[in-house]
Parts: sequence; C-alpha cells; structure tokens
Amino acid sequence: MSGGRGFTLIETLMVIVLLGIMGTGLVYYFAALGSSTQAQVVQASALGQEKLEKIFADKKDNGFNSIVSEVPTALPAPYDRFTRSVEVICVNEADLDLPAGTIPQCADTDISAKRVKVTISWQGGSADFTTIITDH
Repeated sequence: MSGGRGFTLIETLMVIVLLGIMGTGLVYYFAALGSSTQAQVVQASALGQEKLEKIFADKKDNGFNSIVSEVPTALPAPYDRFTRSVEVICVNEADLDLPAGTIPQCADTDISAKRVKVTISWQGGSADFTTIITDH
C-alpha cells in the first residue's frame, strides 16, 4: 500500500527504543540528585548528634547553667557547607512545650529543664534535633 498514511512497524519500534534510552538517562539523573540530598541529611544528622553529645558532656563537666544558645556558625572544613546553631529555652517540667523564660534569667529561678534545639543548615535544606535536659 504505497502512499498510505501512518507509521510503519519499524518507525514505531525505533521511537519506543529511543524513548526507552532517554527515559533511562533521566532516571539515573534524578536518582543521582536524590542520593546527594540523602548524603547531606546523613552528614547533618551526624553533626547534630555530635553537638548534642558535646552539650551533654559540657553539662556534666560545667553544670546545668553552662547550657546556652549559640548563634549560627559555619563549620570548619570538610563540613564548611553546613552551619550550626543552638537554641536553648527554659521550660517547666510539667509542660515542656511552654517556654518559661529566657537564658540567662531562668538560671535565677527554680526552673530545672531546658529545651535544646540544634539546627544544621545547608544550601537547600536544614535538619533540627531537639532534646530536653534537666538539672537532675
């Protein structure tokens, strides 16, 4: 049937093969983007955990009142793409979500719990790590 309209079987198969090759390339590209973000989240988790452990050690060595807020600070190499900040809020043990004072005023009261939030930030994201530390 010469002069007919439509696609031949060969043309259709070639289009399917080309779309399959291009689709595979796109899948690899987006998978690589996702693994990069996951690696940053894993590093941020390690950096946040490290800071919380340091805060617990400082409390043990220097006392409850040594737990204070820290402004966002760029970390040294090889973690220089991250910044870390610490926010400390005094809370009542009966209601840990309700702020009861600011640092250092809570040191002069009978409040014996602090909510500590460590934030690790990087370009395109951030991760928060929160814990409660008591003076017991």
